[in-house]
Amino acid sequence: STRWAEWLNDPVAVRMLNAKPRSFSQEELRDYIRAFDQTTRLLTGTFERQSGRHIAMWTGDIIAEGRKIVLSILIGEPEFRNLGVATEIGEAIREHFFETLDFEAVVAQVLSYNTIVIAALEHRGWSLVQTHRGAKISSRTGEPIDVLVYELSREAWRRREREQAAAAAAT
Repeated sequence: STRWAEWLNDPVAVRMLNAKPRSFSQEELRDYIRAFDQTTRLLTGTFERQSGRHIAMWTGDIIAEGRKIVLSILIGEPEFRNLGVATEIGEAIREHFFETLDFEAVVAQVLSYNTIVIAALEHRGWSLVQTHRGAKISSRTGEPIDVLVYELSREAWRRREREQAAAAAAT
């Protein structure tokens, strides 16, 4: 969509992705989409139910001989951020990843300054498994940025689902 092509001009999106502001041409967008084979590299859009407006996208790279997926979610439309949209997307796709596609774990890589995402992952039972010190260079300042690697195993996800169901049944 033309809106998607403009998402990298949004200052918040640019900072969270550590990207330089820019617009994508329709041809660049088509090339980006073609890079996802939907077998080992997945790309999916999220659309507002009522209007059909494209509001978010997620990518997944399958690793570890098909046992894990590295998930990235971008809420591109600013008015949909911090409303639980990423949580809602994440919950739905994790169930699909674990129960249908049989992945052992979902992996997320987060820039160390993205405290909102870090808090959300930790609150939902994700474990910090690795820190890559200075793995990225800030596109704004040139300073090194740590990349934190979080993982949610199928067992941890199932345990959390059981605990939530038990808590809901008790109320």
